Amino acid sequence: MKSMNIIKTSRTGNSVHFLIYIFLVGIIFLLISFKSDGVTKKKFFNGKDLTGWSSSDMSYWSVRDKAIIGHSNVTVAKNQFLWSDVEVKDFYLSVDVLLQPNDRNAGIQFRSRKIDESGQALGYQADAGQGVWGKLYHEHGRKKIDWTNQGERAVKKGLWNHYEILAIGHKIWTAINGTLSVAVEDSLGELSGYIAFQIHSGEEQTVRYRINKLVHNPPMKLAGLNRSALIKKLKPVQKNEP
Repeated sequence: MKSMNIIKTSRTGNSVHFLIYIFLVGIIFLLISFKSDGVTKKKFFNGKDLTGWSSSDMSYWSVRDKAIIGHSNVTVAKNQFLWSDVEVKDFYLSVDVLLQPNDRNAGIQFRSRKIDESGQALGYQADAGQGVWGKLYHEHGRKKIDWTNQGERAVKKGLWNHYEILAIGHKIWTAINGTLSVAVEDSLGELSGYIAFQIHSGEEQTVRYRINKLVHNPPMKLAGLNRSALIKKLKPVQKNEP
């Protein structure tokens, strides 16, 4: 009888060890999946407040209905930027943007950095506003990078517009409402930096940024186009657009 108890105890111990092993393997698998799916450990935006974001003047910025709002009811003397503390390299960003009125200007900085105490930006900007929706600008640097009008034609004035940015290596694409706008290969461009939202200098304005998704190390697909189709759309950046 005693030997039977020993056998049962041994079997129970083996079962416990096996369950612990399975549990640990599962945890490791989840951690690998977590990393490979490109989800950052640091929260990009919590949908409630501006934790993880900063500006030289936070009075312009707030959160309402899960959207980041940039607003001024007086003339803005200089561009204002709200900076995320999450660094990006290769990434995909999906943001819905509502600019009121549409003839104001705003934008999404990416792979950018601050250049002074007022938080001015150096780096890429996916532009927004009448005449510039979807275009690619290089703030405080090379200026106009890709100045085509495909994105502008897809804009719904005065309504939410779905803005997508895909950056892999020196290859950059943007899309507005599912329409491909920018497709460039820029050998001179930054490969890492930070994301910031802009309120442009000028008259009173309100811009809302509703973040849908940020993916690190994303697959090469955008606006219904696969890798091969996106690469075919690329054009090299040799010099500034006129």
